[in-house]
Amino acid sequence: MSARTGGLKDIKAAVADASAFIQGLPFTGSVELFTSPLVEKEVEGLKGFDMLKASSVRVRAPSEASLTKVRAGAKRTGDDARLSDADIEVLALTLELGLPIITDDYSIQNLAHHMGIEFITVREKGIKEELHWSYRCIGCRRYFDEKMEECPVCGSEVKSSRKGPIKRSAQQRPNGKN
Repeated sequence: MSARTGGLKDIKAAVADASAFIQGLPFTGSVELFTSPLVEKEVEGLKGFDMLKASSVRVRAPSEASLTKVRAGAKRTGDDARLSDADIEVLALTLELGLPIITDDYSIQNLAHHMGIEFITVREKGIKEELHWSYRCIGCRRYFDEKMEECPVCGSEVKSSRKGPIKRSAQQRPNGKN
C-alpha cells in the first residue's frame, strides 16, 4: 500500500485535495504544496479556504493528457461514479507532478493506490485495500459495468456496488509501481 498516515515527514512537496484543507492540515513549514483550481473553488467559502489563501499553496491546472489517464483509471476501478470533477483534477495534477497527494477521501485514495500514487492521510487511517466497483439496479438487481442513472431494463435507479478488493502484482499496475 502506498500510504502514510498523519504526517508530512520527509516530504518536500505534495498535492492537497479539499479534505486536507477542510481537516485543517497546517500548511506552514518546508513542504511545497500544490492544489488544483477546482479544489480551490470547492473550498471557497469554507474554513479551509482561509487556510488555502493564507498559505503558499500553488494552484495549478493539470494537462488534458493527465485528466484522460485519471478518468480511464477511475473507469477501471468503478470510482468514476464516486469522484467529483475536483477529485479527478487534483489526482491528475498529482500524477502529472509525480508527487504524493494529501487526502482523507477514500475514493481518491482507492484510485491513487490503483494508479501507484502515494497518498498521505490527515486524520483518517486510510484505505486498507484497493476496491473495485460495479453498478447495480435497485429494482431488477442486474449488474452493469458502465455508470448510468437509470436501468435500461426496468427504469429503476442504478447505484454503485462494491465488487471487492483487488490484489495485483506490480506488473499488473498501470505504471508498474506498488
